[in-house]
Order: sequence, then structure tokens, then C-alpha cells
Amino acid sequence: MGEILEKLAMPLPDIRMLPSVEARLIIAFRVAVMASRNNYDCWDQLSARLGGDRATTRILIVAETIGFAWPEPFQIGRPCCSLTTPDEIWLLAAIRLAACENRPGFDTLSCEMIGDGARERIYNDLRNFVGVYTDTRG
Repeated sequence: MGEILEKLAMPLPDIRMLPSVEARLIIAFRVAVMASRNNYDCWDQLSARLGGDRATTRILIVAETIGFAWPEPFQIGRPCCSLTTPDEIWLLAAIRLAACENRPGFDTLSCEMIGDGARERIYNDLRNFVGVYTDTRG
């Protein structure tokens, strides 16, 4: 029990301390969600950030899928904010697991929050995103 409380007391990482690819993914996701909420065309910005139109399409699908499946509003920071949210850290972990094709790990990460059908869709959408994402900035 002490280990769990210790983890809960740890501050979330500052986006500037994350590896650059992870920081870019969080910011891209923030932009996608904010644009969706405000009916703003973010296509060019996301395409430049993610390395192409296919990745842009896939991140927008991921944002929509998570938005429908999440049990409460998915918490994201403002695009300019350096603080991360627990949901953004979950997203990074989910992307890592999808990139490694670790479905059991993804299920363990998500099973308490998301039902089987929604979890299946999120995992598949993340795999599709990972398959076309190109880290254009090394």
C-alpha cells in the first residue's frame, strides 16, 4: 500500500522533461482535441507535427475514439502548458504498448476504466496511428 501512495504523491512530469517524441505527441493530441472542441481546422499544424496526412487522420480518429470511450472527460492540458495530466501520461503508456504490440499490457493498463469493446477499438486505433506516425524531428 505504501508504494501506491508513494506513486500517487509523485508529481506528473513536466512536458519539457519528456523525450521530444513524447512531448510532440502530447502537444499534437492537445491540438487535435482543442480543434475538435472548437471546430478549428488544425490539419496543416498536425500534419507538420506528425509527419503527414495519414498520421493526422489517425490521431484525430484516436482522439474521437477516446473521447467517446472515456468514462469522464479526457483531461488534457492547454497546448502551451508544460504540466502533463494523468490522462496524457496514460496516453503515452498506451501508445508505447500499442507500438510494442503488447495487447495484454494495454488491457491491464485500461481494463478498470474502459469496457472490452471500447478498449479493442482504442487499441486498434492506436496501432493504426503508430503504423503511420513518423518522428520527423528525431
